[in-house]
Amino acid sequence: MVLRIVNSSKQKPFLLFSLLVLLLAGCAQQTPQVTTPVATPEPDSELVPDESGKTARQWMDEARQLQGQRQQEALLQATTAALDEQNPRLALAISDELNRLDQPWLQAALPASQLQALLDLNQYNLAQKLIEQTEFSALESSTQPNFSYQAARLFHQLQQPQKAAHWLLRWDEITAPMTDAQPQWQQLWQLLSQLDEQQLQQLMVNAGPRTTAWLQLASGLRPVLGQPEQVQQQLQRWQQRYAQMPALEALPASILQLTELTPFQPARVAVLLPIHGNLRAHAQAIQNGLLAAATSQPDIELFFLDSQLEVQQLHNELTALTIDFVLGPLQRSRVDTIRQQSDWHWPTLFLNQPSQQEPLNPDQDAFFFSLSMEDEASQMAALFQRRNYQRPVLIHAQNPNAERMARHFSRQWRAYGHEAPESYSFQARDELEAMVARLLELEQSRQRLRQISQLIPGEVETDVHSRLDIDAVYLLADPTQTRLLKPFLDVSVSQTAPSLPVYASSRSHGIQADRTDHRDLAGLTFTEMPWMLTAQQGHELRRQFDQLFPDQDETLQRLFAMGFDALQLIPKLRQLQQIPALRHAGLTGELSLTPQGQIQRQLSWARYSQRALQAVQEP
Repeated sequence: MVLRIVNSSKQKPFLLFSLLVLLLAGCAQQTPQVTTPVATPEPDSELVPDESGKTARQWMDEARQLQGQRQQEALLQATTAALDEQNPRLALAISDELNRLDQPWLQAALPASQLQALLDLNQYNLAQKLIEQTEFSALESSTQPNFSYQAARLFHQLQQPQKAAHWLLRWDEITAPMTDAQPQWQQLWQLLSQLDEQQLQQLMVNAGPRTTAWLQLASGLRPVLGQPEQVQQQLQRWQQRYAQMPALEALPASILQLTELTPFQPARVAVLLPIHGNLRAHAQAIQNGLLAAATSQPDIELFFLDSQLEVQQLHNELTALTIDFVLGPLQRSRVDTIRQQSDWHWPTLFLNQPSQQEPLNPDQDAFFFSLSMEDEASQMAALFQRRNYQRPVLIHAQNPNAERMARHFSRQWRAYGHEAPESYSFQARDELEAMVARLLELEQSRQRLRQISQLIPGEVETDVHSRLDIDAVYLLADPTQTRLLKPFLDVSVSQTAPSLPVYASSRSHGIQADRTDHRDLAGLTFTEMPWMLTAQQGHELRRQFDQLFPDQDETLQRLFAMGFDALQLIPKLRQLQQIPALRHAGLTGELSLTPQGQIQRQLSWARYSQRALQAVQEP
């Protein structure tokens, strides 16, 4: 339905009455469907008034008695009040209708309220378009802070910290000087902590004085992190240079805590592994990786204990050995058991994730490192978002690992504001051809050709056409299934259609692939830990490993890399904890730390050509 606000004295009373009744009755629910279902509060009989003391309903009643610009101003106030009352549908309906009047002053005043309403409704795609189409300098100055803050809120939700920081820095420039903006400064510091040095430098372009100061603070502290005295000196120099910025004592607590940050420097490290039993080979692979890493850390002494021992016995052994730090255990059940011990006071890097994500105990230094398959799914979803794909298709085998990755990718994709990706699954080899035909809608094309043939006498020469709306395919299968499925996709896409990019995970290929496999997999792009690609790069550690373990299983090779990285991570954990943007270049990937204490991996990219497997930059 379309609502109209007019100035005609004859029509105004009737149409305004209709406007008020329909809006309050819920006609605003006919706004575009939200990306993610959201429970939106209905107008309440006990609404909270805005700063003027009036509710949205009262502002609309007042507008009913007015005309011209005064009427429009009252409805603009109703929009603001509706947002305060957590009724974004009503706010969006009023603001959209006001926007139709094509009044310059309204078009300068409305975008901030529209953006906030769209975000409250999770309409992220529409919110992004609004930001792109809005000329910030043309906005009413009083609405610029809210527009900036809502834009930062959007990109934070979309997990794009650089854009979120850009808009929050703009908000800070506009609203300064403020006596107290602690929550916003804390949020800004968290965003800046997620950016690497290149991203910080990009934000420097055309930066205002406060933006420059914040960026210099973020960049200047990183080289001295873990050296408390130098951190304090760096803060003091920054304060002297940027006297207009908040005093040191007013800075976010997470910045001030850096003056007390000292890294882990253990001399005696206990390693808890399943030395006996069916995981013995896995434990041995991790142990080999730890010993390889220890050659570059001669000050660390390693003690290997069987993680199957009773917890009290482990506790006694660790105490007797005067252990400074613990690595392990590997089994998730043992991780859960140890986490429940209130007297476990050793800082620990567990070699698995806990079964449930419970809040971290602030009195315990607990970190979690695993070769999580979810990291790969998250990385792929982020790539698709950066490439602006709109219609990716998910194909996965019907097995626990592939289904787990598929669920995580789907969750991440929806978190970016998209609908759930189109998904197909298969179990047996003989299902593949029919599944690809269904995916690309080849049968519908053949049906159309048959219909045309019946209508046109003689022979009709034309090709079956595959659908054109798919951006990319994310394939989750084992190496054998992938080698069978990739050629089906290649030959089924119409010759006149754009090539369909196909992506996969590290579980979709094997490093022992022969030349025939390369030909079948040509063009396939996938995520893989750097260690599994170093054979092509002549890495010295890899050369030594292949001499010692020439025929080792790929799973064990990956566990060797995990053990190597685990020991090297210890002296960096506290720094990673404070600055999420910091990375450790490990054998298993670019490693960072989440606020939940989990090591997160950013894997390398690789692609098959007709002749070889090649490491590539981000595709």
